[in-house]
Amino acid sequence: MPLEDLAARIGGAGHLPVETPAAPPAPDGALPPRLDGPLPPRRTETRPAMIGMNEPIAPAPPAPVAEEEAPKSGAIQSPRTVPGPGETDVVATPLPTLDDWHRFELALRRVRGVGQVRTEYYRHGVLKVRVGFEGTERLSQALRDGIPGYRVRILGEDRSTVQILVSSEGGERRSG
Repeated sequence: MPLEDLAARIGGAGHLPVETPAAPPAPDGALPPRLDGPLPPRRTETRPAMIGMNEPIAPAPPAPVAEEEAPKSGAIQSPRTVPGPGETDVVATPLPTLDDWHRFELALRRVRGVGQVRTEYYRHGVLKVRVGFEGTERLSQALRDGIPGYRVRILGEDRSTVQILVSSEGGERRSG
């Protein structure tokens, strides 16, 4: 099918047949390898199937020598004890990050009458510290009045434990 000159259809010259270019002659020598064809096989006789096959096998590690085992004892005793005289456990929540815990503990040390502060545990935003306290008022009242940078709400209290809900003053959270 001969190609038509489209310029004639839009008002140009009349119908003029367009010649199609002739196919290039085939080269006489071998064709170059095609880059879009199948890839040659990767496994040949010169390329090994496993690296290190010719290396000697490493010796096996020596078997452990069985020693006499001591009889197993019971469970390890927990170091947690009841607070001593002048000590009170303070359980504070929520302290979601380790930075919050550390910042609260430093602020707790600045409360009037608080002596030694020893961390018992920190899990899931709950901090339990053992506080040595010597003061004329109750520890719960001192905490409510005086932890710098924190608002404290007393959740519960008995003779050896004070549970408090803490929030930083201003209500802002410090981002890490």
